[in-house]
Amino acid sequence: MADRAVDDLRRSEQRFQAVIESAPVAILEVDLDARVIGWNPAAERIFGWTREEMLGRDDLPMVQASKRDESLDLADRVQTGQAYTAHETVRLRKDGALIDVAMAAAPVRNASGRIVSHMVVYSDISERKRQEASLAETQQLAHIGSWEVEVASERVTWSDELFRLWGLEPRSGGLSYESFLASIHPEDRPLVEQTVRRAHEDHLPFVMEHRVPLPDGKVRWIVSRGRMVTDDSGTPIRMQGTAQDITDRKLYEAELQRLNAELQERLEDLAASRARIVTAGDAARRLLERNLHDGAQQRLVALSISLRLVLDRLDADPGAARGLLSGALDDLAVALEELRELARGLHPAVLTEYGLGPAVESLATSVAVPVEIVETPSERLAEPIEAAAYYVISEALTNVAKYAQATTARVCVTEAGEDVVVEVSDDGVGGADTALGSGLRGLADRVEALGGRFELVSPPAGGTTVRAELPAETATEQIVLRRA
Repeated sequence: MADRAVDDLRRSEQRFQAVIESAPVAILEVDLDARVIGWNPAAERIFGWTREEMLGRDDLPMVQASKRDESLDLADRVQTGQAYTAHETVRLRKDGALIDVAMAAAPVRNASGRIVSHMVVYSDISERKRQEASLAETQQLAHIGSWEVEVASERVTWSDELFRLWGLEPRSGGLSYESFLASIHPEDRPLVEQTVRRAHEDHLPFVMEHRVPLPDGKVRWIVSRGRMVTDDSGTPIRMQGTAQDITDRKLYEAELQRLNAELQERLEDLAASRARIVTAGDAARRLLERNLHDGAQQRLVALSISLRLVLDRLDADPGAARGLLSGALDDLAVALEELRELARGLHPAVLTEYGLGPAVESLATSVAVPVEIVETPSERLAEPIEAAAYYVISEALTNVAKYAQATTARVCVTEAGEDVVVEVSDDGVGGADTALGSGLRGLADRVEALGGRFELVSPPAGGTTVRAELPAETATEQIVLRRA
């Protein structure tokens, strides 16, 4: 059991590092002493410094002097447990070039929940920035509506393009101020009113973003720019400005924020899974030690004492020595059986010797509920996949027998494309939940550590289906980041 937990932890670490190594974004890990302890290939590709150059450094050369305070503030936030996403800034490459980046970061905790380091993710958004600048330049020449309001006469003038941005047919004149306010999204009207009032009072230019509901039910994002024009004495004459459609940019920003949030959630899930496996491994190790101490070890100690007594009486009382020796053999047989039971708990011999099919048949015969084996692979699978599939089926059938009140269960293991799909279902009372027990949660961790997907469907009174999708092949070697 302890060896299996250690193997699970090792595979989880390898999977975690494989995600980092293959990620298209730069990922670095910094410990509490501000030393770099992780630097993936994408970081070398984006910034230019190699892993050998970066590991162990207590400074970040890609942070230029003007951004040092900003970088320290962000690091302090994460070291105190706060994560952040979609922070855009500028960083320096080894060749001296400046690049635009989007940053996300999250703390890394150990099994006891203490922060031990933090991970930072950098996405190179230089190309996106260039495209946005080019788009902005293009939009300066077209698709910009203009407006003007005469202070004295309150005459409003709108360009034809502005009407089109509002989804209206162009017409002479424009909308009155009241009609203009009514055309703004209700949630944005207070901002627009406040901005216009302030511009009228202090005569300073303004920029504001707001939404406009269109007649077809869609919503368009607009950036409005304006200023108050005064005469030589400072008396307001008119307010004029422009409006520009920025809907595509807003959608892009929302999608980028969503992706960053998903990445952060994935990093946090991996860290949480690693912590759970460490905790489970420690608990399994303590249980194994206790079982060995209370069972086989005690019997072996008693056997040692019996053998000493045999030696003492062998010449003087051969009959008594023979009786003691017979009892010692009985104790030895019991100790061996206990050790075999412990070994079977660590890894089933039938799975090692014969593969998943016979191992599943053995499981099915040990369950009080009738089990139908629909299908199992005819050929051997990779060892980690076989083990994971076996324990998914074992835990699921154990739960069927203990809790499901089912009359029948079904097991099916199939290969679908590049995945091995394991499914165990029953016709019991349902209501199973990974949050209510460590067994199913541990299965989910085991499956996800191998890069698979775990799913539990268990509606009340609707039976339970446990489904795991495992990659058919796993990497035999993974590069693990060196710890400085």
